[in-house]
Amino acid sequence: MPRVDFYVLSASIPDGKLRFACRLAQKIYQLGGSAYIQTADEDQARQLDEMLWTFDQSSFVPHRRETGGQPGQTEAPIRIGQQAPPDPTPVQVLISLLDQIPECADRFERVAELVDNDLDDKKLARLRYSDYRKRGYQLQSHDVDV
Repeated sequence: MPRVDFYVLSASIPDGKLRFACRLAQKIYQLGGSAYIQTADEDQARQLDEMLWTFDQSSFVPHRRETGGQPGQTEAPIRIGQQAPPDPTPVQVLISLLDQIPECADRFERVAELVDNDLDDKKLARLRYSDYRKRGYQLQSHDVDV
């Protein structure tokens, strides 16, 4: 059963969750790991794809978008998609940008839940936290400066 880390952003800024997803993906890549970032919709996937090219001018985060749940032609340590990744997917961390628990959460070593600093997002995160706890997941919470 994976460990679930809730990352609560210190402020609500435009694209704050996406920016933090980029930072987290960069750190995972630098540590030699792999991640799948599950987005809520196509616009979010496209925006995240673009941000990963530009958010840090001093580094490169190799990534690829997956569409339709199909694996891409080339491997990349960071992958982005709207649906659960194809099974089996050798990825260590799931970064979730969803409002509900991803159906594929138990296939990963770790799940990162990103929480914006606004009341609606925190309310949804509390529900996910409670659901994860009922399912027996190991939970951690982190306050993150943005």
